Amino acid sequence: MSEELLSIPVENGAISLEGLFEEGRTGRNAILCHPHPLFGGNMDNNVIQAARKAFASLGWGTLRYNFRGAGESGGNPAEGQKDAVDLIAISELLRNKSTAGIDIAGYSYGAWAAMEAIRMGLRPDSLILLAPPLDFISFEGLELPDAPALIIVGDRDEYCSIKSLQNWLSKRPKTKLPALEVLKGADHFFWGAEPQLTAKIGVFVKTLKGI
Repeated sequence: MSEELLSIPVENGAISLEGLFEEGRTGRNAILCHPHPLFGGNMDNNVIQAARKAFASLGWGTLRYNFRGAGESGGNPAEGQKDAVDLIAISELLRNKSTAGIDIAGYSYGAWAAMEAIRMGLRPDSLILLAPPLDFISFEGLELPDAPALIIVGDRDEYCSIKSLQNWLSKRPKTKLPALEVLKGADHFFWGAEPQLTAKIGVFVKTLKGI
């Protein structure tokens, strides 16, 4: 299968977001959320591509899309809660395609947007946070969902130090603690570590339905 270009209406059709959807064979769909658009983040990011490869190789459908103001998406970039509301709308769109499940993977700002959407009521079937920028954006009041979750971070991440991550996790209920993978030598951008990312995500995805 190849990716299909989509124009995704949000805000009652007032704005359209650019997306690429690839149909899978399992019925489950993964939504991929990219890093901060004001710093060059878009759906073609290397980390988003690594995550897409992991899901697609195991038969998941994938939807990567540009937040408002990125690429050909309309609206203004980095409007915070509006990006979270858009993610909820996109999740509902995909649930209309399949009842098998929705999985979310967010990188950097995309991880924050996913967590904010969960605070607003989004209920993903699984969640992957890639380098959640705890030292750049406040995650106060954001809680992990009642679903399988994975966090992947580099031990040289300048926006998510291991100390900050451990402190944040220490305040989460033990019943909601995610799996954690720390990539040695990787920084926030994971350059050169993409094969490791794909492999780690793949191992986690295989546990979701015993693939």
